[in-house]
Amino acid sequence: MSAESFLRRTKLFRSLALSLAGFLIILFGLNLYQYLRVRTDLASGLLAQVGERETGELKAFFQRTGSQLQLVRDWGKNGTLDPDDPIALNKKFFPLLERQPEVSGLLLVNPDASEYYLTRKENKWLTRHTEPSRQGKNLQIFRLWTTPEKGEELRRTKSSYDPRQRPWYLQEQDREQPFWTAPYVFSGSGKKGITASVSWPAADSENGHWVFAFDISLARIQQLMRRQNPAGSGVMFLVNTTTNTVIPGTLPSDGPAATEINGMLVRLVDQWNQKDTPARTPLRYHQGKRPWVATFQPLLPQKTDFWIGVAAPEGDLIDSLGGQLFRIDLTDTVVATVGGLFLLLIIWKVGGFRGEGRGRLDPVLHLHELINQGEGPRVEFKSTVRTNLKTGKRGKEIELAWLKALVAFLNSQGGTLLIGVTDSGRICGLDQDGFASEDKCLLHVKNLVNQHIGAQFSAFIEVSLLETDGKEVLMIETRRAGLPVFLLIGKNEEFYIRSGPSSVKLTPRQMISYVLQNRLTKKG
Repeated sequence: MSAESFLRRTKLFRSLALSLAGFLIILFGLNLYQYLRVRTDLASGLLAQVGERETGELKAFFQRTGSQLQLVRDWGKNGTLDPDDPIALNKKFFPLLERQPEVSGLLLVNPDASEYYLTRKENKWLTRHTEPSRQGKNLQIFRLWTTPEKGEELRRTKSSYDPRQRPWYLQEQDREQPFWTAPYVFSGSGKKGITASVSWPAADSENGHWVFAFDISLARIQQLMRRQNPAGSGVMFLVNTTTNTVIPGTLPSDGPAATEINGMLVRLVDQWNQKDTPARTPLRYHQGKRPWVATFQPLLPQKTDFWIGVAAPEGDLIDSLGGQLFRIDLTDTVVATVGGLFLLLIIWKVGGFRGEGRGRLDPVLHLHELINQGEGPRVEFKSTVRTNLKTGKRGKEIELAWLKALVAFLNSQGGTLLIGVTDSGRICGLDQDGFASEDKCLLHVKNLVNQHIGAQFSAFIEVSLLETDGKEVLMIETRRAGLPVFLLIGKNEEFYIRSGPSSVKLTPRQMISYVLQNRLTKKG
């Protein structure tokens, strides 16, 4: 080996060694900085992560409950409910209550204050029909049912019970979004819980209105708030901003007494209200000499009365983070160095950092999030795949309408097309299209994409069928293609882009200008 070759190799080795040393020093410095300077922020971030991870079931329940209440409200506005016909109501509400195990009972009141109440009783169903009386106490008839049609009367009693005096009865004649009560004692079971209700005006009465409600026990809500926070003395809780009440989840067995925690949560919520703290912003509170950290977030994307809070002692969070934040051993060093260099090499080879980096939500939760977001530059709703709802027949114009949206998404910033959702955001499903199976539906969509857009763009399109509330929705997610995409209609080619919530057709001159402009913007 020549001296010149030896010197070149020595310099190369020295450069590599210095690079690795610099990498390790940066890694060590970052860990030290995080531990010494931002450990409180990391504790707050951990709280936010716990809230996101552990509240999924609770959010899904409240979303599902709201959708079911609005469904029954639609039934009522269409005139299909009658409290004086218990068999007809049984046929509608037995399946509804069976699919909602969290709901302990449901109530229906007409403008005359006649009430239908349904609850489970072991393997049977118990109803209470309250008939109002102007002469004195109201008549209540209790029946036990084995099927919607087969039941026996248990007893008749006179009672001063009036559904219009209950906390869930709405004075508003037309309320679509559910109203949630503060915790109170149910009249039927004597258990404590909360009730969600909606209302709608009666068709034959100027002043009267209907009310429908769900009873949910506090015990069931607390079960939904079970969590695995690494801080053993932490707690998750709900805040009803309308009634200014706090509902704690399962309290830690090794923490302070339950009454002490309840009192602390009330004071914490008062401080949160006074400071008007934005969502997810950490809030610090001292319980005696012990600092606590709490975060709040809305229960649902749309406006709601409920917020979710997560609180834990700051010291417990820091203790659980300390061993993980500042831990660099030989294995970590080797893995971080080799893995980091390997990843950097791959990223450099493919031309940069272009990954989207977004984690996938639960598909059904993501579906409802998009529906609540509404139509816009990256979201569009269509009711059917191929059926014209006005004529009831299949129409090519229906297929081309949503294919235009796909082309516009591919030529713009990408987006999501939901088929089986009306323009107003109501899930109508795909029954009108009459596909024999899910595979037939997906194959039909794939063939249309290949025929009118081109199989070469399939890599930018992801198609899936989702089921929610017993109805199917077709979700088609697209990414920006990077190359011009045309809609092929016979021998013609059309070019579309997204402009707000609409797909706009461009002329050849406009298309050339759009493509050139976007290409120059991308290079710049």
